[in-house]
Amino acid sequence: MRFAKEIRFPAPVADVHAMLVSKEFRERVAAQAGASRWTVTVEQTPEGILSVVDSAAPTAELPGFVRKVIGSEMPIHQEELYVSETEGRLTVAMTGKPGSLHGTIRLAADGAETVQTVEADVKVSVPLVGGKLEKLIGQVMGNLLKLQGRVGAEWLAGR
Repeated sequence: MRFAKEIRFPAPVADVHAMLVSKEFRERVAAQAGASRWTVTVEQTPEGILSVVDSAAPTAELPGFVRKVIGSEMPIHQEELYVSETEGRLTVAMTGKPGSLHGTIRLAADGAETVQTVEADVKVSVPLVGGKLEKLIGQVMGNLLKLQGRVGAEWLAGR
């Protein structure tokens, strides 16, 4: 399944990039997303700046068929590798579960704002319910990006 989402931030590209590769920002997003636990690492690699978030969220509010496949907790491993200030790669996987998302992140100036565009492919290889899980992962990722946009606007307003 193809996934695409655009988020606007009220700041220049350099400020948005600095925020997105900030460990403190990633921790704030995880906390506000309702994760029951998380770890965040940010490091400079030969390819660029790598942000890794390992988190887990309760699945109590998800449909029953999802809980049967995933269990009572959804473990997520998210990597964002920014190869430049304006381009990155995104990988999200359900740790130990049959689902992943692979795509790109782009930051572009639009007047005084920055537009973050995320485009990805979602893949779940589970017979019969794979398509439903792909849609659910797309919805969860879309909601997480909306939350990131709200937390980011607050973060940038306080700079």
